[in-house]
Amino acid sequence: MGTDHSQKDSTPTLIGSVQRALRLLEAMSAEGGVTAKRLARLTGIPLPTVYHLLRTLSHEGYVQREGGSFRLADDLPLAS
Repeated sequence: MGTDHSQKDSTPTLIGSVQRALRLLEAMSAEGGVTAKRLARLTGIPLPTVYHLLRTLSHEGYVQREGGSFRLADDLPLAS
């Protein structure tokens, strides 16, 4: 009585938090320095979630905070 894993599921498993973080990075790339409130409006992500994601992205070196705005880090970890 096992599950047959020989057929691939036609719907990929997606991780919502990763999708939301990528939407924030894309918006920052297009906008440059942008406030969390503007990111929430641009992406449709709730403001508290935007702040949580920005904090994580900042901690990991993907985002820099400048005053009240956020922007992509100059030396993204992906580029090295």
